[in-house]
Amino acid sequence: MGLDNELLFGTITSVDYGGVSLGNQARAREFEDRLGPLSAQAHAAMAGVAIAAAEFDELGGWYDGGIRSFAHWLTISMGFDPHTGKELLRVGYALKSLPLIAAAFAAGQLSFDKVRQITSVATPDTDELMLEIGRGASGSQLERICRSLRRIRELESPDHDQKQLAKRGLWTHLDEDGMMRLVAKLPAEDAAVVVAALESITGSRPVPDSSGDEIPDPAEDRWAARRADALVAISEHVLSGVAGGLVVAGEARQVVVHVDVGVLTGEAPDGLCQLANGAPLSAAAARRIGCDAEIIPVIERDGLPIDVGRKHRSAPQRLRRALEIRDRFCKFPGCGVPAQQTHAHHLEHWAADGATTLDNMILLCGFHHRTYHDGGYRILKVAGGVSFETDDGHLIGQQVHAPVDLQMTFHPETARAEWGGGRIDHDHLMFGLTQYLPTPEARAGPPN
Repeated sequence: MGLDNELLFGTITSVDYGGVSLGNQARAREFEDRLGPLSAQAHAAMAGVAIAAAEFDELGGWYDGGIRSFAHWLTISMGFDPHTGKELLRVGYALKSLPLIAAAFAAGQLSFDKVRQITSVATPDTDELMLEIGRGASGSQLERICRSLRRIRELESPDHDQKQLAKRGLWTHLDEDGMMRLVAKLPAEDAAVVVAALESITGSRPVPDSSGDEIPDPAEDRWAARRADALVAISEHVLSGVAGGLVVAGEARQVVVHVDVGVLTGEAPDGLCQLANGAPLSAAAARRIGCDAEIIPVIERDGLPIDVGRKHRSAPQRLRRALEIRDRFCKFPGCGVPAQQTHAHHLEHWAADGATTLDNMILLCGFHHRTYHDGGYRILKVAGGVSFETDDGHLIGQQVHAPVDLQMTFHPETARAEWGGGRIDHDHLMFGLTQYLPTPEARAGPPN
């Protein structure tokens, strides 16, 4: 049975989001007037769930065959995800020693998100103080305040360094879109080294010239994309064997790609193509990787290996140096990426018996290498070098564009952050709160 929107909000005849009619304004106020009470009811209901969860856990009501934890039981019986289930239980136990915050939560005055933050730092001695802050601050303000309090407490902890070492790690996850997500957690000093290395690469990337031209990049977040490119560049540098002082395990330097032979020859472009860990690759990506990477291609037909390829698909160091001296930059017209940050591309792919020689290779930056293997343009051998052309046969040459004036006007309100209850002096507030900051041992929570 679905939610009866008409019962909650009344019948909606029409809403014109582009209009400013009095009718629309009045209707919007009706929604605003109803959303407030509905939200308060939801907050109060969550308070009841959290408090009941702690009681239920103490009674051991969830113990049953196959149930691993109360969070597991909540996932099965109540539809909460495991993280939310754990937080509900933690909050429920914390509220036992925070009666003022618990009462405000139960009255719908505080949201679950706010109470989650408050209970991570509050103790019985700071119950009234944290309730006052929780009521006055917006959700985002409160999140920042509590995060700062937790950070200060952690920094003051005598075993701070050991805790950080215990929590360090790097995790990989294959997303639904086929991209690999890397998440790293490092002590601040180690992270600073990584960030400095990434920024040393991003800072050496070519900047737009006076004409305003830039290398085309479809990235949604350009800065994050440049850091990602820098991470790849550093990894390629290490795998090239010239890292100098870095110890790299031999097998770790090899990338295994499972690919149907028809993918490489073009006879079966939709054939199997994936990394050894199961991550799928496009045919274009397989051909691009095969140009300039220390890979072992496992070439298959009908799912069975027919050849375990050689590792010297990539340019050896002497050939690589010769390419860098000859090309100096990415060979695509107008691209200024230095040779040291490029890939060695086979003009005639090795899968078609192309040789790994100076005459059969040019340097392309990562962007133009990907674009080529995605069918974005063609490369032709000509007397004295190569030429680039579009799919319809037009030669690609350097083009100079006039600077663009965006004709944009900015106002003081354009980027202003608005505080629901007025501005707060965060630093001053934190200075005052630190004297009340509870120790980790004093915080309420579920028993271990």
